[in-house]
Amino acid sequence: MAPRRRSEIYRLAVGLAASAVFAATFSRLGATVPDGRIVALLAAGGLLSLQFPLHLSLSEKVSVATAVFFAAVLLLPVAQAAALVGAVSGIDIAISATRRVVGKREKPPLGVVALSLLFNAAQLYLSAWAAGLVLLGAGVSARDGINGGQDLVALATAAVAFYVVNHVLVATAVAFGTSRHPLTIMRTTQKVVLGQFAILYLIGAIAAYAAARWPWLLVLTVLPAVLAYHSMRQRIVIRRDAMRAMERMADEVDRRDPYTFQHSQRVAIYAHAIARRLACSGPEIEMVELAAKVHDIGKIRVPDSILLKPGKLTLDERRVMETHPRLGFDILRPFSEYAKVLDLVLTHHERYDGLGYPNGTVGRRLLLIAQVIPVADSLDAMTSARAYRGARTWESAMEELRRGAGTQWNPQVVEAAIAVLAQEDRVVARRPSPTAAIA
Repeated sequence: MAPRRRSEIYRLAVGLAASAVFAATFSRLGATVPDGRIVALLAAGGLLSLQFPLHLSLSEKVSVATAVFFAAVLLLPVAQAAALVGAVSGIDIAISATRRVVGKREKPPLGVVALSLLFNAAQLYLSAWAAGLVLLGAGVSARDGINGGQDLVALATAAVAFYVVNHVLVATAVAFGTSRHPLTIMRTTQKVVLGQFAILYLIGAIAAYAAARWPWLLVLTVLPAVLAYHSMRQRIVIRRDAMRAMERMADEVDRRDPYTFQHSQRVAIYAHAIARRLACSGPEIEMVELAAKVHDIGKIRVPDSILLKPGKLTLDERRVMETHPRLGFDILRPFSEYAKVLDLVLTHHERYDGLGYPNGTVGRRLLLIAQVIPVADSLDAMTSARAYRGARTWESAMEELRRGAGTQWNPQVVEAAIAVLAQEDRVVARRPSPTAAIA
């Protein structure tokens, strides 16, 4: 089963599970009449916060709505709090989809929007239930004040429950779509802003206890939430700057050899086009493009005498050159943002029949997205001149791809490359675009 299909089935299952809980507890919604002012302020605060998310990675984002949602769990009965949190999340998805249509940027398929709305509302709904049940079991509520250390422990436990359920459900959805372990995803994305998350839960708790007596004080939580937002944003900007530095370094590797100038940018363009043709998911396409931009960064550790040699390499020189995928893996490994593409960088010279390098991995056993860059890389290599040979024609390169399908390259990927990078498209495809350029 394709990774994207597994992710869709999982997200649908989470949505159905939340729907079942909602149906089973529907009668509790009217058990007590909530304070309309508090509900309105929580809903408005949650929607406003969700409009300014921070992207932790290519597939995950966070917002300061966490503080608002945790405050809701402390102020409202658990069934009402969970329903409010789920509804606000669903409305946010609907607003985002409407903006994309009105802005004519794209028209997302109705099924995709519906599934996204269902899953996002469901995972936050279940997270709120998890936190609410902890508080309910401990008899803790913002309206009752704090009565000793046990209440503080219950508050901390509820915050952990909300956080863990929320991020495990999201990370699992990403894991199904990318064939990675959810704990790895959580470790690489959440550790950057874990401290800021703790502050958001603290802000939410303080706001809830204050609003229990003075509802209008919920408005004053905007300032600390904004400060937490800017703190998270700064951390993420630092990470993105590190990524840009890596991409510039990879670009400099290409610049060392005039024959390979802009090679990585062109490979990124080809890989993006091929991945789209293969109907990969949005995050998968971005992963392939990101990996393509830095796939040759390991060559920075290859001596000029080998990298720039104006002739064919000797056996020993070739062995040194063949270390560059592993060197690139080692260079990128300390940067958590590249954790999801490390394997794509490591395997970009592996072959479908297992005769590639550095590990001789049988390509057919790799993820489909890991078999895209080898085709894109080979295509650009064949159609670019080298010191020891001229560039092949586009038609000759396409014919070579056909001959190597099933041995050197995945036949499905080759078919997609030929389909999307046909004769009439090659000029446009080879022109560097803003998406492939290094910011």
